[in-house]
Amino acid sequence: MTSASIEARTLILARLERAAGQAFGCEQDAAPVSRAAFVNPTTIALATFATAFAATISYLV
Repeated sequence: MTSASIEARTLILARLERAAGQAFGCEQDAAPVSRAAFVNPTTIALATFATAFAATISYLV
């Protein structure tokens, strides 16, 4: 791919993303959501424990 075609593809994808955001009512200047809570080691440990607990309960029932 040439750099011109890559740039054109990038612009098309950006326009499609913007159109999809407007279709679903997302504001363009909205602040991005922080994902730090999902990669926190404590959160991962709690999710693992909850999954193991649910699997154990469903196995016993």
